[in-house]
Amino acid sequence: MNRRRRPPRSPSRRKPEISFQNNHADLIERQLEEDGHRTWGFVIYRTTYGNDDEWQEFLARLRYRMEQHFEWCNGLDVLGLFTLLVIEDPEQLDGASTATVRQRFREWRETAPQLEQREGDEDGREIGPGLSPRYRFAIQVDADSLRSVVHDAPAPPDEDATKRGWVKLIDASWEPATDERFLNAFDPIEGVTEKDVGWMKIPYKNVDEYYVRTRDRNYWPTSYLRPPTIMGWPYTD
Repeated sequence: MNRRRRPPRSPSRRKPEISFQNNHADLIERQLEEDGHRTWGFVIYRTTYGNDDEWQEFLARLRYRMEQHFEWCNGLDVLGLFTLLVIEDPEQLDGASTATVRQRFREWRETAPQLEQREGDEDGREIGPGLSPRYRFAIQVDADSLRSVVHDAPAPPDEDATKRGWVKLIDASWEPATDERFLNAFDPIEGVTEKDVGWMKIPYKNVDEYYVRTRDRNYWPTSYLRPPTIMGWPYTD
């Protein structure tokens, strides 16, 4: 017997057959409205400079996967508000650690909201970072992550059902633990032996998904997975 599929309780206006909560374009649009912002997207820090062709391939694959997903969401209008900002500095960032990227990102975000969004709203108030993940998290692409995207993951236009291509998502608010109970519990990663090392691996093809998720301040502490585990289903190495 064929059962009629029930419509979602809160249907997406862009794609009524799915819920609003499952449409990243709808969610990002609401985020922009709540923060009074006009652009979105993680800032990318390039920390590998050995092969420009591979770097361009990485950017092309990232753009393709995002366009593919937002077309499915009927949200190309929201994708049009996306700003791909890549920070490149071969002298200072080649081989840089996540700690170095975090510090650079913290410095950048001090003035970025005003410069990127707008100088002030109609009432003369300044525009701050709000809860925008753009100013709370950054992406780092190092030699290992670049290799994973360009050489390990399926190339577009083939479908990518894997999570072999990954990037580093860095939490700008992270600080090393001071409580000895949380120290020396794990093997060191960049010298950090606590569970939360301040960054995690996310599939490059799902950066918009993690942009949506990380707006919730509870997401990181409740969902964090320590490297080398890559976020996303299945939740195993």
